[in-house]
Amino acid sequence: MTRPRRNLALIALFVVVAFALAPRLPDAVLTTAAALGAGLVVACGLAAKHLLAGRSLMKQGRWDDAALELAAFEQEQARGGWKKALGFLIVGAWSSDGVAVARGTLGAIRLEQGRLDEAEAHLKRALEQDAGYAIPHANLALVAARRGDAAAAEAHRARAHALGFRRRAFEKALADALATKR
Repeated sequence: MTRPRRNLALIALFVVVAFALAPRLPDAVLTTAAALGAGLVVACGLAAKHLLAGRSLMKQGRWDDAALELAAFEQEQARGGWKKALGFLIVGAWSSDGVAVARGTLGAIRLEQGRLDEAEAHLKRALEQDAGYAIPHANLALVAARRGDAAAAEAHRARAHALGFRRRAFEKALADALATKR
């Protein structure tokens, strides 16, 4: 089972168990659990402030501003503390490591900008942090394809697939990048 499937299955299991237990619990316990849950959501929002801002700026095409927010998120995650402790709840199903996600997303920004050497460096640093993180492999496949290195592109695509990353948009972008370099 790939990491994202496992993580999504664990989330689904938690939700099912929570809904199954809720009717059997006293109101005081439910109220306390709801308050703790709300507090956790707020804390996650505070811990993810820079990550969320960076992703929003990416959607707007404000690449350099997004990169600054992601660098700030990486620094907070690297420092440790409560923000690092909540990192696994913040970053998503593909990786539980906030530093790896920040580095991988910075790599995606540089790839989007056509700054392939910087993209490759960030993506490799993401994999040094979390070797099981599939998305940097997919983006390294795109870097290799844009450079015309079909063998490296295929190797990274295969690794991304082995880790569970299969997206039609990625496959099309990879095929397009390889076709333009032929």
